[in-house]
Amino acid sequence: MTLRPSLHLLATLLAAPALLSAQDSGLADALTGLEWRSIGPAEMGGRTVDIAAIPGDPDVVYMATASGGLWKTMNRGVTWHSIFESGGTLSIGALAMAPSDHNVLYLGTGENNPRNSTSIGDGIYRSTDAGRTWTHLGLSDTERFARIRVHPSDPDVLWAAALGHAWGPNEERGVFRSTDGGEAWDRVLYVDENTGGADLALDPHNPRVLYAAMYDYRRRAYHFRSGGPGSGLYKSTDGGESWTRLNSPELDNGLPRGDLGRIGVAIAASDPEVVYALIESNDDGVLWKSEDAGANWEVVSSEGSLNSRPFYYSDLRVDPTNPNRLFAVSGALSRSIDGGRTWERIARNIHGDHQSLWIDPLDPDRIIDGNDGGFHFSYDGGDTWEFRNQVPLAQFYQISADMNDPYTVCGGLQDNDAWCGPGRTQTLAGSLLNYWSEVIGPGDGMYVQFDPRDSNVIYANQQGGNLFKVDRVTGEARSIQPYPVPRGGAAAGDHPYRFNWNAPIHISPHEPGTVYFGGNVVFRTTDGGQTWEEISPDLTRADPEKLGPSGGPITPDNTTAETHATLYTLAESPVQAGVIWAGTDDGNLQVTLDGGATWENVIDNVPGLPEDSWVSRVEPSRVEPGRAYVSFDRHRSDDMRPWVFHTDDFGASWTNATGDLPERGYVHVVREDPKNPDLIYVGTELGIFASWDRGGTWQDIRFGIPRVAVRDIYIHPRDNDIIIGTHGRSAFVLDDATPLQELTAAVAQDGYLFTPRVATRYEPWAARFRFDLGDGLFVGENPPYGALISFYLPTLDDAPADDANNAAPNDAVDGETPGAKPSADSVTLAITTVAGDTVRILKAEHTGGIHRVAWDLRHEGAPTEEDDAFRFSPAGPRVLPGTYRVTLDGPHAMPSMSGELQVRLDPRIDWGPDLEAQQEALSDLFDMGLRGGDAVRRLDGARAQIEGLGPALKAASGELAQAAD
Repeated sequence: MTLRPSLHLLATLLAAPALLSAQDSGLADALTGLEWRSIGPAEMGGRTVDIAAIPGDPDVVYMATASGGLWKTMNRGVTWHSIFESGGTLSIGALAMAPSDHNVLYLGTGENNPRNSTSIGDGIYRSTDAGRTWTHLGLSDTERFARIRVHPSDPDVLWAAALGHAWGPNEERGVFRSTDGGEAWDRVLYVDENTGGADLALDPHNPRVLYAAMYDYRRRAYHFRSGGPGSGLYKSTDGGESWTRLNSPELDNGLPRGDLGRIGVAIAASDPEVVYALIESNDDGVLWKSEDAGANWEVVSSEGSLNSRPFYYSDLRVDPTNPNRLFAVSGALSRSIDGGRTWERIARNIHGDHQSLWIDPLDPDRIIDGNDGGFHFSYDGGDTWEFRNQVPLAQFYQISADMNDPYTVCGGLQDNDAWCGPGRTQTLAGSLLNYWSEVIGPGDGMYVQFDPRDSNVIYANQQGGNLFKVDRVTGEARSIQPYPVPRGGAAAGDHPYRFNWNAPIHISPHEPGTVYFGGNVVFRTTDGGQTWEEISPDLTRADPEKLGPSGGPITPDNTTAETHATLYTLAESPVQAGVIWAGTDDGNLQVTLDGGATWENVIDNVPGLPEDSWVSRVEPSRVEPGRAYVSFDRHRSDDMRPWVFHTDDFGASWTNATGDLPERGYVHVVREDPKNPDLIYVGTELGIFASWDRGGTWQDIRFGIPRVAVRDIYIHPRDNDIIIGTHGRSAFVLDDATPLQELTAAVAQDGYLFTPRVATRYEPWAARFRFDLGDGLFVGENPPYGALISFYLPTLDDAPADDANNAAPNDAVDGETPGAKPSADSVTLAITTVAGDTVRILKAEHTGGIHRVAWDLRHEGAPTEEDDAFRFSPAGPRVLPGTYRVTLDGPHAMPSMSGELQVRLDPRIDWGPDLEAQQEALSDLFDMGLRGGDAVRRLDGARAQIEGLGPALKAASGELAQAAD
């Protein structure tokens, strides 16, 4: 994760042909040269859903995450590496290692927790080289996997439990079996299109014996149903060929009857006759136990905390060496040593919401826990725990930045509160763990908006409309929500106001003291949240059938995750005050032109849009008062397609801007570029895309980021950086978007020097300064120090031919003859003062596309030689602030191009009045060093000549002696 230092060049190649289309493979191939930098955070981890490890070998561990991919350590967790980057998604539900061949891994994509923010999968994958490479094995429409079990002695035989679509019915769900390593699959257990496989247990001594938990469930935008007639516990004694439903009414075996919810099942490996099942039911029981391989069952515990939210947990583990020692993996982690009859809560000092647990069968005191806060390790059976927090897995909902210099990034994280951290740091190594800080908690963080008048003051909210005004200096967090909505426990319709899980906060671009907050109405405050006024009626459809309680038919689950008929996006036009847009989660798109006095619902004007489409973002234009972009997210209706539109007349008419976006990948956010109004960006569930023609055609601009959900995009108004908040890989920054903003102008010419942004001279700390914290540390990447200079070059084949009449003089570079153009495969960048004095010469290869060069704001350094005995090779002195000229010269007849570059001093530092005198002194010292080095080299040359004369003098003296004789 650390920045790879580059002294002179940050090589970035983007071919930019004239046709800016997602279908243009040349552009796509070349754009991969641009890089986003990961800035974290990593402190709080992220949801971890499954674990695989080698028994008896603590070095190697694999951790599968809900939306951040698969991670591997080979040194006991000191460092971690992402090993599943090329798949169609980063969302994982199940992971399994073949017991007979630890190089064989199976990965089922799609999170196994069907929560409101769950991502999507694209099937199952296999690796035969311990995760270095992966092969897609099909089952693409399963959407999500819950468990994979591999035969104990044959790595090609496996069973996979597929939950299926969360938001709608589908056929590709249930339990699947393969006997050829996933080349072909048989669906061996299927109930119906609403019921999926939620768990599998395999007898390690007799792999013909399996237990399968089937789960009847359905998630909707406004409700979650956990349980139904399809749920049940099944057993097979022939490897899955046939199954017996153990909770059948005909069997009087002690299992609960009637409709069931989610079930977790586990076999005691040391005694396979012992089987445990956590069952969501209406009976007075939570944990059932069988001591005769499932023939008969008894309730051994009715402790609700063992399965506090059954749809989210229903998971347990049995010690492989002791059938009476087991763990309930739930909101809390609990341990029993008497076969489940009594329990104690453990792991109180680590994150809750436990999702996975692995127990080493050769050392059962070695336990690994995965939860909503990342990875945790215990070496004493669960008494004490160690947190491994060096992997950036944060699940952002929203992201923003302030106008401090350098800027601070803030955002809300799923189940991990709201955090703030630096966009860049003083250390060239990057941001360390303690550079990020929590600003509100505990809870699910959502919006964080800076007060434009004081960046130490933020408005931030948690799930369900819990709104705070926070002073980041003092730590004071004051609740300012307009209506005291409880955190949960009641139906949405029980309250006069309703707030979305992710309720929008918006600060007026015209009146920085005016803050808007969205419930089912628009609230406005002008006194920092002391008082609020409603400036709209209920802007939603308020369908009573969608305002009832959630959960059931067994377990209520009113956490505000399904609170419906609410505002989800809210924005005021930056061009015209009083033009406010509001989009709802139940399919309304409202606009007011008079600050809220009157509102118009313009949703019916959007052509081809299905009814009840969730409005995911409205983006008013920065250039036209009537222009706005809007994205719709229909995945909660089981429609994974993107939907983007724009209007130029306040919503009276709309143009479809979905263009050629990939068919799969619903849109979370749309943004208009602040400098190029034809350039827009969208963040989807599977990445980020850009369009240079307002949505006609699109280009993937992930630039090396895997297919992670991009939940929010923020373009910094001063620094021109693009900042994205991902739901699974924390935050990324693309430094200086100018090459994207000026791309269409560049490709129309024979060469192009992009407008350089202002460069800041600051005093960096040592490049590797990490407070001696070792190697197990996440370090956020910094931008290269100095000025970032970008330019476009045509390919050599397209470059203009040489013409002797337009050859221009050029400074000598790396031994080239003064007055000559650069060689055919290189270009030069000359940095000069406005008076024409040369400051620095940089060189880059001539390859077609856009190049990016980092000038470190120094004069030319001392010349060096490989055998330089004096070893005097310091970098040149830093330049003074002011205006510099950048001149690009290329081969052939490519015209020279020039532009101005401003260098400023770090505004945080009082540099004093003697900066020029200091600079002159440093230059004198540097010149003295150069002269000293030159003198030493001359002495070395003289010494070499003298030493070379030795043999000749010796030979001559010998000849003279012979002549004398």
